Amino acid sequence: MEERLSAQELLKYSRHDHMNTLHLIRMQLDLGMEDGVRQAIEDAVGRARHESALGSLGMPRTSVWLQTFAWRFPEYQVSLEVSAEGPGDIEADQETEAFLEELFAILQDGLSPYAEYEAHIRVQADSAGWSATFTLAGPHDLEEGLPEAAPEARFTFHHSEEDGKLIMTVVGRKVDR
Repeated sequence: MEERLSAQELLKYSRHDHMNTLHLIRMQLDLGMEDGVRQAIEDAVGRARHESALGSLGMPRTSVWLQTFAWRFPEYQVSLEVSAEGPGDIEADQETEAFLEELFAILQDGLSPYAEYEAHIRVQADSAGWSATFTLAGPHDLEEGLPEAAPEARFTFHHSEEDGKLIMTVVGRKVDR
């Protein structure tokens, strides 16, 4: 990503998200919807836990890219799930971020302004390696096709389509040097 978000911009987006959650909770309290309030709080806590777990990935540029995905690609309704039981690969960090940026720039060009899109992002890391899987719902016009990982990349890229959803996975393995 050539143009990185400044700390001020990151805080602005974060505050906006937190304010939206607080407004939702206040509205539900005003309407006497206690169950809705509890669920909104549980959802916010869950999102914060998953975002926090990205820090364990040990790939700071990729982690920031994943955390800011919803802000930079607002066409998608985003859910994030992270299971980082070990670090990823710091040497693949910048390369992974650049690949994901290229990938979603291509996808964004084929989005319809009239359609609804969802992105479920699942990040995993353990002693064997790491992966980021994107399950995308909504019509994606792939005229150009998707980019491929470079042969010397420290990760592989796989994609398929199942039940009308585009499933893309970036997988890296740990290499002892």
